[in-house]
Amino acid sequence: MHFQQIDVLKGVAILAVISLHSATKHELVQTYAIYHIWQAVPVFMVLMGLNLGLGLKPGYVTFNAIYSRSYFTKKATRILFPFLLIFIMSVLLGILWLQLFSQDVMQFSKYTLIGVLPVSGKGNYFITLLLQSILVLPLVGYSFVKRPVLTTLVLVTLELLFLVMSKHYNLFESEGGEYVYSAALPRYFSALAYGLWLSKAIKQSFKPAVLAAFLAPGILSIVYLYLIIYGPLHIPVIYATWDMQNVLAFGYAALLILLFVYLLPGSSYNFTLKTLAQLGQASYHIFLVQVLYFGLTTEHSNLLLNLAVCVTLGYLFYRLETPLSKKYLSIT
Repeated sequence: MHFQQIDVLKGVAILAVISLHSATKHELVQTYAIYHIWQAVPVFMVLMGLNLGLGLKPGYVTFNAIYSRSYFTKKATRILFPFLLIFIMSVLLGILWLQLFSQDVMQFSKYTLIGVLPVSGKGNYFITLLLQSILVLPLVGYSFVKRPVLTTLVLVTLELLFLVMSKHYNLFESEGGEYVYSAALPRYFSALAYGLWLSKAIKQSFKPAVLAAFLAPGILSIVYLYLIIYGPLHIPVIYATWDMQNVLAFGYAALLILLFVYLLPGSSYNFTLKTLAQLGQASYHIFLVQVLYFGLTTEHSNLLLNLAVCVTLGYLFYRLETPLSKKYLSIT
């Protein structure tokens, strides 16, 4: 089952990622970005759960099948192969940058093993999130098919435990700990749960009761986000850097996605929607290019330039790499 609205939303979200990385925190706060471009990553994480749910076939989900060879082959071609190509490109550009500009922008460390590019820019932690998802998502999907309510409770509980224990025991205070914390998939377990329930909702025709079910946590999240940014609210058990992304906040991203699905057509030849949908299909490749791009440049404020370079090169990368992946997939 394919929903063009999801591709459109991914296209909007990847433009938001680049815009987010082009702005200062002051600019983001002044423009109430917490309700628009600052939602890019939460939207992508909820969509991760949504796509997982849409791909589940309850009558055919067995534990032995969830980690099949075909599953890992698909993940290799969709996630790992583009990452390896951008990794190689990162090394080559790092060497070239040193020769041309005498700037050493390349760095290898133990975190390279978990997805940090040699030339690493803003948002690199999302690559590490994706690598973890390859191993975690099949088990989550299998559990949700069997016990959806229990799985939801477990995901939320594990997220809360992770947040509390991380802060209480200072698990991520060492050098590099901030990256490991930001890239920890358990921080987004409730976002995955929201996405899984959304997959159930959008398979049906519009129902006011479904909208109402997501409206309540969505409004709660809107209030929470305002109080965290503009009000006196502070939650000691959550690192302040990431207090906008947790179980109290993800309801808003889920509501945005539901409204996109309900308000936009399932299929459209409108130029704007088609263009955004094409960018959405290329969003991972655009994201990889923007990580490398922001690792090379020290000037981040030129939004139009950043969008033009990242979108153009990212989409070109998608069009060139995808046939190679499909060819590999057909061989294996």
